[in-house]
Amino acid sequence: MSVHQNDDRAWVRAVAAEFGAMRGRPLVDATIAAVGRRLGTDLATYAELDLKTLRLPDLAADRPVERAVVQQMHDQLTAHPLFAATVRGSHPYPGPPLQVTDVLPERRWRQHALYREIIAPQGIGLHTVALVVGSPPVMRWYQFNRDREFDSREMDLLERLQPALIALHRQTPKRGGTPLTEREVDVVRGIADGLTVPATARRLGLAPGTVRKHLENVHRKLGTSGPVATVMRAVELGILEVPSLEVPSRPG
Repeated sequence: MSVHQNDDRAWVRAVAAEFGAMRGRPLVDATIAAVGRRLGTDLATYAELDLKTLRLPDLAADRPVERAVVQQMHDQLTAHPLFAATVRGSHPYPGPPLQVTDVLPERRWRQHALYREIIAPQGIGLHTVALVVGSPPVMRWYQFNRDREFDSREMDLLERLQPALIALHRQTPKRGGTPLTEREVDVVRGIADGLTVPATARRLGLAPGTVRKHLENVHRKLGTSGPVATVMRAVELGILEVPSLEVPSRPG
């Protein structure tokens, strides 16, 4: 494990601990400030959008943005390359962080009317990453902009922070109604701690095949199909507290 990875993990844990008691606008403002500083962005925003109405959302930002510009951006929202990708990728749980160059070559994005006519004239950076923290029908997401592309280390940092933000943005924690058995929760907790299936089995004193069977039941009950999605869904439902903030490895 590199020094950079240790530093990033320590930062994520510190941020999650600091924000643990926050909700609403204080949480949004603190997240925008902390992540914006960490990534060196020139604009960091947060928005909530009801996909049923597409009504103009309130926008929280770390710098003044004219209401007319927000209206222009909203009018072109569905034309943004990240819109369809993030909405499609966030059923039934938030998808991983995504930047615009993941879905559209930089050259084409520079030529896109939304960038040329609205974003660039405001001095907003070319590169954008979206961090979704709430699934449809009401999308909740942070967006970070700057002039240079976000590298793999920075995308990994956002992915580590995402489960904590999902948990903190839950409007109504759903505790006491978990569909999972106590043993299934133990298995999910092992995966959330970054353990493989064999390592989880050793922790629980079970055979690996038994753990895999429990995972199959968990996936069926939660409607998920992989470790990251399963942990995120468990956090959303209040089955797990904010996990240890390690990106879970693929079980095997």
